[in-house]
Amino acid sequence: MRSTSPAPPHDAYPPHAETGGAAARRYHARYGSVLPAIDPAAGSAAPKRHPGTPLLPLPFPPVLPSPPGDRGPAAAMERLGALLALLNGVTRVDWTGAGVTVGRPVPSGGGAYPGEVYVATADGLCHYLPSAHALELLSPVDHRAEVARALDGPPHDPPESALLITTRLDANLARYGPFGHRLQALDTGVLTGQALTLLESANAAPTAHALFADEELGHLLGLDSATERVHTVVTARTPGAIDPDVPLLRRRTARSGFEPVPLPSATLLAVLEEAARPIPLDHAAPADCALYVVAHRVTGLEPGCHRRDARTGELVRVAGGITPRGLFPPNGPGELAGFEAACAVLVTGDYESGYPGHGDRWYRMLNLRAGVIGQRIGLAAARAGLGAGLRCDVDTPAADAVLDTHPDRTTLLAVLLGQERGNGTPTCHLLGEPGPP
Repeated sequence: MRSTSPAPPHDAYPPHAETGGAAARRYHARYGSVLPAIDPAAGSAAPKRHPGTPLLPLPFPPVLPSPPGDRGPAAAMERLGALLALLNGVTRVDWTGAGVTVGRPVPSGGGAYPGEVYVATADGLCHYLPSAHALELLSPVDHRAEVARALDGPPHDPPESALLITTRLDANLARYGPFGHRLQALDTGVLTGQALTLLESANAAPTAHALFADEELGHLLGLDSATERVHTVVTARTPGAIDPDVPLLRRRTARSGFEPVPLPSATLLAVLEEAARPIPLDHAAPADCALYVVAHRVTGLEPGCHRRDARTGELVRVAGGITPRGLFPPNGPGELAGFEAACAVLVTGDYESGYPGHGDRWYRMLNLRAGVIGQRIGLAAARAGLGAGLRCDVDTPAADAVLDTHPDRTTLLAVLLGQERGNGTPTCHLLGEPGPP
C-alpha cells in the first residue's frame, strides 16, 4: 500500500534522549530471550506483490561468472539478475522427509522469509520477486539521490546502486508470536551479510546502513509502516562480474543432522577468523559482538565454553560442564542437533551499550550484526566442507550463565557446526557451479 502522507523532514534520527531503549528493553524482557510456545500449524504471510505494476523478467539461470568485459543494458541486467538470485532467489530444489521444497541462498527462522529486497538504480526503483526471478517496476524515476539523502551517513560519492532490505512485520507472528520480531531482525542481518559478500566479490565497495530516516524511505517505497519497514540499506558502486565461489552455492542448512565425528581445531579457527572480519557498516558498535565456542568434539579443545580473543584469535577456556546439547530446551529439535554437532558458536552482544546513543533502534542494529556474522559462519563452514545450522531456539539464560563477561552481554544467535550426516538432503542446484579455475 502506497503511503499518502507527506514524507517527514530528515530529523527523525538520532532518537530523542528520553527514549533510551525503554521499549526495546520491555520487549526483550518479555519476548526476546525466552522462546515462546510455537504454533507449528500456523502459516507464514505471503510474500509481497505489487499487482498491476510492470514486470521485468531477469535472465535465468544467470551466467556465473559473468563474461568479462560485458557492457550495455543486457549485461547490466544479467549481472543484476545474478546478484538478486544469489541474494534472495530460488537457487535449488530440496527433497526432504516432508516432501519437495524450494531452497534459498540464505536461511530464515522457520522458513518464513520475511525480508523483501528493493533496488534503486539509474533505471528506476524496483521490487524483486524471488518466485518469478523478476523485477516489479515501482517507478522509472532515478531515486538514488533521495535514498542517499535519507541516510544518516551518506557515502562520499553518490551510490551507483542501492539495495533496500525491508521486513514484513506480520510474516511469522502467527507462528512465533512477538518473538517473531527478533527472528525478523536476525533475518535482516543474514540478508545484509549475503548482500555484502556478493557486492564485495563484485568489487562494488558496499556499505550497509542502519541509520536513516525510516519514514522517509518507507514513503519512497510506498510502505505502510504498520506492516512493512526498511531495516537496512546497502549502497555500492555498480557491481562488476559476480564470480561466486562454490560455498555461495553450496551453503545450506544441515537438515540431515551431523555425524558424531571430531572437528579439527584448525578448521574451527579458520571459520571464526572469517566470521570476525570487520563489517562495512555506517556506524561503530559501542561493544562489538563477541564469539564463544561451546565445544563437544573438537580436536585439541576441551569440552566446555571458550571465548575467542579478538586480538589474537585464540580460544580461551572459560567454563566446563556444558556441551552444545545443554544450550537448548530439553526434548526439542535443538537438543538433538546440539548433541550431534561438534560444537556451537555463540554470537553475543551487549544491548545496554547501544541504547543511550541509538535508543530502541539499537535492538535491531545489534541483531543485524549477529545475522551478518551468522551468515559468514555458514559460508566459511561450507568452504571447509562442514554442515552448519543457525538456531534461535537457544535457552538464553543457560547459555548466558557460562559467559565470562559482564551481565549485560547476552546470546543473540547460535550456529551449530559439524560434518553433515551422510550426503545431506538430496538437492538439485538450479544455478549450477563455476567451472574449475
